[in-house]
Amino acid sequence: MASVSARSFPAAGWTGRARLRHHARCSARPSAMRSRSLPLRSALSGTLLLLVLVPPAGAWPGLEEPAVRIEPAEPGPPAEPALPDEGAGLLGQVRDPALYRGEVELLSQGAGERRAAAARALAQVVVKLSGDPQAPAHPVVRRALAQAESFVIGAGEAESSDSQGNTAIGGVPVYRARMSFDFDPGRVEALLAGAGLPYWGPDRPQPLLWLAIDDGRGPRLVSAQQINVVKPLANRGLERGLRFALPAGSAVELAAVDAVWSLSAERLQPLAARYGNRTLLLGRLYRGGNGWTADWLLAGGERELSRWSFSDASAMLAIASGADGAADAIARRDAVALDTGEPESLEIELAGLRGSGDLGRALGYLQTLPVVRGLEVLEARPEALRLRLDLAVGAESFRRFVATGGTLAADPFASEDVPRFLLQP
Repeated sequence: MASVSARSFPAAGWTGRARLRHHARCSARPSAMRSRSLPLRSALSGTLLLLVLVPPAGAWPGLEEPAVRIEPAEPGPPAEPALPDEGAGLLGQVRDPALYRGEVELLSQGAGERRAAAARALAQVVVKLSGDPQAPAHPVVRRALAQAESFVIGAGEAESSDSQGNTAIGGVPVYRARMSFDFDPGRVEALLAGAGLPYWGPDRPQPLLWLAIDDGRGPRLVSAQQINVVKPLANRGLERGLRFALPAGSAVELAAVDAVWSLSAERLQPLAARYGNRTLLLGRLYRGGNGWTADWLLAGGERELSRWSFSDASAMLAIASGADGAADAIARRDAVALDTGEPESLEIELAGLRGSGDLGRALGYLQTLPVVRGLEVLEARPEALRLRLDLAVGAESFRRFVATGGTLAADPFASEDVPRFLLQP
């Protein structure tokens, strides 16, 4: 498997077939929802290894994947591929194109499966940007998923091997096709606003992972030399819009395994300060019953943000569970609630209709908008229609949503009482 880089984000990894189940005890207050920039790197970031880059396998048989190339992180922000409309997002922050990209497995090669894959990828992006794993179940989002292909501005297909499946029992690799979709940032943000979902901006911390594993021989710290072991967490983190980092594995850090095992963030803060990173994810993985149990603690500076545990027969899924709990807690703290207004009935006028084709295109467009629950034709005139819309949001949110579509444009000279929209060529 090729190394995962910012260009190939999110590379093949945990597919999310098995829903992660964790039990959180969160100390973050919902009212404390605000954007906050945390330091991601320091002068020592050359020794800090990103989990999205995969080095040689470690010393835990059965937990690692085949070794691939590793590279150290360099100072400065990671390079990202350019996408259209890379400007400011909802809060005026520069967009991160990776947050508008989803990657999913193709179950077949038919056109219907590709449409379904686009819907799954859009759901993944909605979760990334809202921080809410339940966001795809929102009625407005569900309607948008049925039209997911209309949000797509780019797509690509790649193959990845099932190195944790058939090869794990001595078989040949099973190659599975995966497809990535880039979505229109403006339309996705309008969808979030229309659904009243929170917005988790691109200014996100990069948690420093301290993980100790006891496979029956005593706890040992996972460092850069065993980064392949925590690849499931890295891949799941990318699906949630988070990147993680590992300590380099100096003698002093390896000796701190007791602090990691006791989930003592306070004792690890002096070591973490070397990396300029105040967000720490502490975990311990151990055998329990017929499987594995992972206990996690997320700390932001001196403050504990959340604790949770996860058990599964698969050590890979137990490790991956750290990403979900971390993303949930950080999003609760940093995501911003958007004001979409109260659902209402709105009368509008459609103008610029030059025949039955234009009429069908305009009505068809409105009927596919996830924020429009229904419409009624009140009056038909040459080149114009008067409609009553049943909206799931307020009028202003509807205008913002339409402005991102390119099909209708608001007429600035129209009456304030009855907004007029012009059909674009």
